[in-house]
Amino acid sequence: MSDPEIISDAHEAEIEVSSPSSLAIINQSEHAAMVATANTKENRRNLERFQSQLMSYATHSQRIAQSMFYSLPRANKQIIGPGVRFAEIVAPCWRNNSTGSRLIGETRESVTAQGVFIDYEANLRNVKEIPRRITDSQGRRFNADMVLTTAKAALSIAYREAILKGGVPMALWTPAYEQAKLTAVGQAKSMSERIAAAMDYLAKLGVTEWQVMNAIGCASPKDMEIDQLLTIRVLCEEIQKGDRTIEEVFGSPHDKEIDRMFQQLGKNETERRLLRQSYMGNAVGLLEYLKTKLPSESRSAPKTRASAEQPKEQQEQKQADAQPATEQMQEQPAQAGKKRGRPAKQAQSEPAETQHAQEQQQQAPEHKVENEPADEPHTKGSASLF
Repeated sequence: MSDPEIISDAHEAEIEVSSPSSLAIINQSEHAAMVATANTKENRRNLERFQSQLMSYATHSQRIAQSMFYSLPRANKQIIGPGVRFAEIVAPCWRNNSTGSRLIGETRESVTAQGVFIDYEANLRNVKEIPRRITDSQGRRFNADMVLTTAKAALSIAYREAILKGGVPMALWTPAYEQAKLTAVGQAKSMSERIAAAMDYLAKLGVTEWQVMNAIGCASPKDMEIDQLLTIRVLCEEIQKGDRTIEEVFGSPHDKEIDRMFQQLGKNETERRLLRQSYMGNAVGLLEYLKTKLPSESRSAPKTRASAEQPKEQQEQKQADAQPATEQMQEQPAQAGKKRGRPAKQAQSEPAETQHAQEQQQQAPEHKVENEPADEPHTKGSASLF
């Protein structure tokens, strides 16, 4: 009976009752004060005031409205959405909340940021965790500056996600978000005037219509909608700030391959222009079409070149055969030519064959022009494509 009592005394001696730290006490008191303040009658949330104030902030000016969005390339087109600047005005308009973000983990391959949104009036706490890779496509870790930049980006994304996805209901901030789109593109002009102004601006930067349509995934400027026009605005804003270059935004990853296949297929400038117009906004579709045309035309190209070169070889051979006979005819007297009429006829017939070979040689480039780039447009070849 004595042993259990000794064990019990030893166990009780190991237990230490720890009192809350001073930091925990401060946090608890602050939280209680915020909850009490949020639930007083004069501080409670008013939805009409929230939407009115948010609308005023988001549409304060065209430049401010343009900063409310982000744009990212996905699946050969640009997607647009509410950015961190928009989340920064949603939180204070919503009132009675606290927001923040912090790094909670880092490995060799990724960093993880956590965004927190606490609604004291609704007794809600929303947490979002955002991982971001810090290695390149070959598995090499970024340098210290790039790791820091990636971590900051993850913090901003976590902050935005915590507020807009699960924090403040989307149905309440969507009207202000849609109105900000109209403000960003300019309400004083019609849609066609806005599009024309945007295309003129990009043309001055050296961006072609083909590149613009591929970047936003649209068939032609006439088919552009407000979201696609806003995407162009956001992209131009990023270029102006220096966040991205023109080549990064509007350079299609398929342009080089398309140009290479155009050259391989021997398409002239008119054919290239018509094909690009037919597949405007669909560079992948144009690439697939050219791949289907490549095998048949590439097989026919050597035959065409061989047929064009064959008369030239025949001409050289016949000229070599005809040269001794011609010299012999010049040395012999005319009487010998009369006695032996057959060689004379043969000598006369061989220049005729040579002339025929020259005519074939002149006609040969007509077969070759379909498979080599031409300086002048060929309407017949272009029309046959469609």
